[in-house]
Amino acid sequence: MDTINGNNGNSGLLPELPVATIAQAVTNSAANGLIVIGEGSAETLALSQGFALAGLYVIGCGMGALRPRYTCSGAVSMFNVTAAATRFRNLYFPASTAAATNRLAFVAASGELRECYFECGANDTNRAVRVHTGASNTNILDTSFMTTASRPAVGLEFTAATSDCRVERCIFDGGSFGWTDNAFKVTTAATRLTIEDVSLLRRSDFSSVTASTYQLFGLSTDGTGSVDIAA
Repeated sequence: MDTINGNNGNSGLLPELPVATIAQAVTNSAANGLIVIGEGSAETLALSQGFALAGLYVIGCGMGALRPRYTCSGAVSMFNVTAAATRFRNLYFPASTAAATNRLAFVAASGELRECYFECGANDTNRAVRVHTGASNTNILDTSFMTTASRPAVGLEFTAATSDCRVERCIFDGGSFGWTDNAFKVTTAATRLTIEDVSLLRRSDFSSVTASTYQLFGLSTDGTGSVDIAA
């Protein structure tokens, strides 16, 4: 798909005939399908976009600011994942322009978020990414959560019992503003959560609840944040 050159009248099945929106791309896809989003594409979504096709892989083209951008402008869970093994790679999520419920929520097993970037601003009064009921075996990899204005709430939150999830090579950066809550938090017991090479920068805190179990291979702080792992 390509928001610059695409047309929703196209099939989207050939690179030279892209559709224009993520909604149409999902509609035209099938389980275990691939959605490639063109460099420089950008959409603002006021309604929730569901991902209910098992094994769907969504990947963005481009580097830095040219990665595909998805901005939330509604009080919704912008990307809501209800099918197993849904993967996202190389997407850019600017700060929301309305009080989003989440920018991305996993509510199914074996999802993956890789090489994505989340700006968290004044309207991001909930978590940017939510790992919720049924989302065991979810991987959050090589992804950054950056505060850009007025102390947003949370970068990544595990809000339901999960097992065997991984958070690896991620950065939580409070910038000049910090967070109103913990940048990375576990609010319901997570079993066998692997945390590896995760950095907490500029007033970014981590907290977890009793009965969670971990494999820790590097959870570092620059000294301005705290790590609270309940016994």
